[in-house]
Amino acid sequence: MKHRGRVARTALAMVTVLLAGVALNGCSAEPAGELVVFGSWTDDEADAFEMVLEDFEKRSGVLTSYQGHRDVSQVLQVAIDRDRPPDVAVLPRVNDLQRYVNAGQLAPLTGAVTTDPGAAPQLIKLAPRTGQGGGELAYAVAITTALKSVVWYDPSELTDVANAPPRTWDELVELTKRKIGGEQVRWCLAMSSQPVSGWPGTDWIEDILLHQSGQTVYEQWTRGDLAWNSPQVKAAWEAWGALLGVSSKETSRASLYTTYETAARGLLSPKVAEPSASPTAEPAARRCHLDHQGSFAIRTYRPEPSASAAATDSAAPPLAFFPTPQFGTTDTTSLREVSDDVAVMFRPSTRDTTDDEATDRANKLMTYLASAEAQAVWREHTNDVAFSRRGEAPEYPDQVLAAVGQRLRTGTLCWDGSDLMPAAMATAFERAVLVYLEAPERLTSLLAELEAFRLPSSPEWMDLTCVPTRQEGK
Repeated sequence: MKHRGRVARTALAMVTVLLAGVALNGCSAEPAGELVVFGSWTDDEADAFEMVLEDFEKRSGVLTSYQGHRDVSQVLQVAIDRDRPPDVAVLPRVNDLQRYVNAGQLAPLTGAVTTDPGAAPQLIKLAPRTGQGGGELAYAVAITTALKSVVWYDPSELTDVANAPPRTWDELVELTKRKIGGEQVRWCLAMSSQPVSGWPGTDWIEDILLHQSGQTVYEQWTRGDLAWNSPQVKAAWEAWGALLGVSSKETSRASLYTTYETAARGLLSPKVAEPSASPTAEPAARRCHLDHQGSFAIRTYRPEPSASAAATDSAAPPLAFFPTPQFGTTDTTSLREVSDDVAVMFRPSTRDTTDDEATDRANKLMTYLASAEAQAVWREHTNDVAFSRRGEAPEYPDQVLAAVGQRLRTGTLCWDGSDLMPAAMATAFERAVLVYLEAPERLTSLLAELEAFRLPSSPEWMDLTCVPTRQEGK
């Protein structure tokens, strides 16, 4: 059995070569019949996924080769243009799916994965939107899901929040105005990320719009039917700006150079670091008290304990979350924003090959990735910080993880809004967030610029509506 952690990292060099014009699986002397799997995970995240693939190999006898690169969309497009797509790709956002389906580049799922009741919540069904006809088919499996629409905090510091979390937006604003040890409650705000900055800000706008204007308006917006300068969308930006305005402008500007991992570490940091002397250097973790972030941030809140820490039997700091509160009297407590990593399988390319069973092997992998067995391996190798839409509820080792899992199986799950937009629209949205934090007085012109990008007739807009869970649907 090959050492998968090593393979995952050497694959980065392979894909870097690809960007210079070499095919995705054309520079690797892989055995005939081996599935090429491509995704955005690198380093520790790739190691965990490699263990999932190892378990699949043991169960199926099908060999795999994983290649990881942070900019999945760009690398995949190079491979597709050269007629060398991978067998299976894992996409960190779903907004490329519609384009691939429109172009006929994906193979629909068949067999057990489409009839497994537990996997049903994970299947994503789409139809072409370019006039060639055809009904909806299952093209993707959501193999990991992140819960958003939550705010993280340290319950040992905000002692009363655990018993009485903010239930309205006004109460959240009042919480932000409070003082802790003479210091105002600070948001863990961060916008810098690779390869795409600004997405933590788009998460804020999406979440506010969902809870301020409700599901129907949110779905109109995510499928391109609601103008960016509509009163509802503008109100969401203004609500975010007013909330951040309670804090200092330094917090907003520092966020432009801070990664969400650094900001998350500040949630449990004992001290406030001095600002960096360089205007472009990433600041050290600054003490903060509230973090609007997806459940994947738990990996940062709870790093692997070191040997010395284990020897002293020191416990990880506590953390907890409360849901995004509602606006006014409209009850939006059942709505949750989520994002997915989705697996798809590409149709075999037209390159010469003696292997005409690639799609069958890829479909076996897709079926496995949707299974309870795969989810168990994910949890084992991520300290249980791997969540899924899958129907069965697993056992979690503590209340916080169990609460995240429970929220993914109750209420109504709404896809991350920018993940449903055409790539150009999502990029413009992310850039607008960065400009807004620097110059909030430009909001009207920013929304006009975003409206010019909307192009509601574009076939790349996705029409994925919010999905009630089984518990919510009863």
